[in-house]
Amino acid sequence: MARSRSPTPWLVAALLLALACAGPAQGAPPTRKGAKKVERYPPSFRLAVHEAIKKAVMNLRLEQADTGHWGNPAHDQAMGHTALPLLALLKSGVPRSDAQVEKAFRVLDGMPLRRVYSVGLYMMVIHAAHEPKLDTRDTDVGTKRSKRLRPKQTRKKLSKREVERVKAGLDYLLKAQNASGLWHYDIKASDTATGHDLSNAQYALLGLRAIMDMGFKVDAQVWRSALHGLLALQHVKGPKVDLLDHRVREGYAFQSKTPAEARGFHYSPGKKDGPLGEKTLWTHPETGSMTTAGVACVAICQEGLWRSRRFKGADRKKSRDSIRDGLAWMQEHFSVTGNPGHPRNAHHLYYVYGLERMGMLTGRRWLGEHDWYRKGADMLLERQAPSLGSWGDHVHTSFGILFLKRATRARDRVVTTD
Repeated sequence: MARSRSPTPWLVAALLLALACAGPAQGAPPTRKGAKKVERYPPSFRLAVHEAIKKAVMNLRLEQADTGHWGNPAHDQAMGHTALPLLALLKSGVPRSDAQVEKAFRVLDGMPLRRVYSVGLYMMVIHAAHEPKLDTRDTDVGTKRSKRLRPKQTRKKLSKREVERVKAGLDYLLKAQNASGLWHYDIKASDTATGHDLSNAQYALLGLRAIMDMGFKVDAQVWRSALHGLLALQHVKGPKVDLLDHRVREGYAFQSKTPAEARGFHYSPGKKDGPLGEKTLWTHPETGSMTTAGVACVAICQEGLWRSRRFKGADRKKSRDSIRDGLAWMQEHFSVTGNPGHPRNAHHLYYVYGLERMGMLTGRRWLGEHDWYRKGADMLLERQAPSLGSWGDHVHTSFGILFLKRATRARDRVVTTD
């Protein structure tokens, strides 16, 4: 029997050198200090979210009138009251061919295009009807989603009547944009009108974004004027803070800090006399609902300007600073149990849906140390009416569904806080 021999010294040295050069084993966590593993949400949580959405969808179905509408058909915003729950149903995976969905579309198709909220939501509904459905159990921020259609592909799917309605909706929203660059409730009274608010502007821009995603051109000046109007609604100065960023790589999140000023957004530009003199005190405070709206709207304007290929350096810097500081304000005032900054804590679920849009459009799983989706979903699961499956009326139930579905899809994330 042959005697075994120990490896020669040169062979041992070669093996050690090879191991040293190979680096860490494949799949090993990055060695950069501060990395934390990005865990999927547990199956029990995903199932609970899935069941909550199913119950809420059933509630919306029961709340729909036999005529196909939701709410009071004589209401000033009747189109919006039907479009919002229809959007929630479509985003939840209810098909376009569903009988109740078809009935709601017939109602909307016969309504005049008026009121900015309503027209913006109607444009979102037409777009949602032709987008690939989201995975009904996909509740992980950052996981791979259903492939989006390109705008030209979506346009080819539109019926002749839908093309007519989208063109009319675009015309309406362009006419309603006033000299401030933003929107109020309806078409401006004159070319010099400047009255506006961030809430109407938010739904106008969401509608224009849907129109752009359906393959219709929105001129660069529309986005640029809106961007400048939005910037004027953000607080000028704020406390200096470090905005916590999380970069996800190979399944791990690396935390970094970016110097920022915590500057929230206001509902309108109105100011009143204050301790520092005339017209020095904002009429409306910085709030979570308006700050999430402001950040999301600036991100939408970035998308539009980027696609137009007319995104100038000065506008890039202004939008980047605005988003960074708005996120910093939300980091410092984060809450899911109420609308931060609002003196009466009003518009809670309106704010929660805004939190979803801001988080998705800026590509963030965390605001500071807060997992905004997990905390928001836990709150909604706790507060959902056990027997009805609702969070109040059809408007608030729709907001709850849209948050849980993470219904907003980012396409061109151009600049956030880099």
